[in-house]
Amino acid sequence: MHKIYTLFLTLMIIISVPLTSFAAESLSDTAGVAQVLSDATKAEEASSDIVAATDKTVKTVSGNDAAINDAAIDSEQSIQSMAVVEPLRIDGKTLYDGMDKTYEQGYIPKAENGKISIILPLLGQTYDGKVSVTTDFGTTQNSPFVFGNYAQTTGVQDGAYLFRLEIPLAAGRTNGSYPITLKADYLDITGNQAQQNFIVYVTITDGTNADTDSVKEAVETPKLYISACEITPGIVDGGEAFSATVTIENIGAIRARSVILTYGSDTDGIVPAQTNNTMHLENIASGKSESVSLSFQTTSDVIAGEQSFYVKLDYADLYGGIYTENHTFPVRVIQPAKMEYDPISIPKQVTSGETISVPVNVFNTGKSVLRNVKATISGTGLIQTSSAFFGDIPPGESGDGEVKIYVGILSMTDSSENDYGKSNGICTITYMDDNGEEHKEEMSFSTEITQRVEDSKDITEQKTVGQWWISILVAFAIIAIVISMIIITKFSRILRSKKIYRDLMNCL
Repeated sequence: MHKIYTLFLTLMIIISVPLTSFAAESLSDTAGVAQVLSDATKAEEASSDIVAATDKTVKTVSGNDAAINDAAIDSEQSIQSMAVVEPLRIDGKTLYDGMDKTYEQGYIPKAENGKISIILPLLGQTYDGKVSVTTDFGTTQNSPFVFGNYAQTTGVQDGAYLFRLEIPLAAGRTNGSYPITLKADYLDITGNQAQQNFIVYVTITDGTNADTDSVKEAVETPKLYISACEITPGIVDGGEAFSATVTIENIGAIRARSVILTYGSDTDGIVPAQTNNTMHLENIASGKSESVSLSFQTTSDVIAGEQSFYVKLDYADLYGGIYTENHTFPVRVIQPAKMEYDPISIPKQVTSGETISVPVNVFNTGKSVLRNVKATISGTGLIQTSSAFFGDIPPGESGDGEVKIYVGILSMTDSSENDYGKSNGICTITYMDDNGEEHKEEMSFSTEITQRVEDSKDITEQKTVGQWWISILVAFAIIAIVISMIIITKFSRILRSKKIYRDLMNCL
């Protein structure tokens, strides 16, 4: 604790020391500017001495390292808690090497040469730039996969965390569709442990059919599976309609009857375009497929980002069995970035040599995240010492911060002949939208830089001293003139007396 108090006291001393100490202006403006810069250099050297003294004091303190580390960790966690934590997501747009379709187009892993090849591209940010993936095949009974350790850990490749898994297939496997759960473990951007599950379906076609006599009663069922989903357009604007064409395949052994398709979304702002979101389909025979187009409408207030919609299939078989399949698909929604801000408040007059804090408040009034929001200030005679960084601001939230500026003189940043007077400045707020495009908002302001009272007093005193010496010199001059006149008068009288005396003697 003593170490913390020492640091705090030192910082208060640094803040209390003026950054510059302007001396009295001389009759020359150039000399005044040179004096200001010289004093600023001395202030900087004084600050360095104080910091060095602080370092020396800190080094003499022992036994408090653990407390300092705990305080640093608490501070870091407090900052990180303000960050927006977004989960990883599958890259549905990019066609990677080894894929015949993107995920949005209905990518299905390939099963050939006795193994299944799975490509999983994940997008997002992690604390240490790493993601680990493990596989979960579910029950071992009748599984077509060879169980083993297929864990992988990778960093960013081609802009994504790219995983390529090759899983051997078991001998005597049975044809059909099987889910594989890929579990992603990582540290989110705040450093907390996170886990997500991504389910991919694998279709086995090079095994034995499930309608043999020994297992006929157990496996002779229909099995509907959505093998493809194509979304148009691929990126949806808020308030725009989009369609999803799904391909439904019966990978089971017998016909699927009374097929009912229901679609919708659990996301606010994404709704079916038609009032009736239920469709009755024809019976789908084993090995056959059917394509259906679904229409959705987004509202103007839908939140931007990767949203989702679902497709539910209810069907029956010949023997009265009831089945249900649920599928969820991602759709990317974009919204224009919208930001508002309070006008900045700067005093009408500021004094040269002081440091002022300017509060800045920004508001996300749109439906997309404002990313890397930052505020800076520049102006004539104003030097920014720290900017305000807000990070990412989610929709409907606000950010507030302070920009600190040092008040110098006009000629420090401009070719102005005057050191004091009106200063014009600009506050700039920058941010990025979800597409990575940078936006900028600017606010103009003006203030007046005035001279410090101490400097003005020194100049007045110098002028007073100068006038006093002038008065003395004038007085001496007057006295000298009077004395000279007296001497000259007396000397003239003496000369006249001598002349009269000579004239009188000549007469005699």
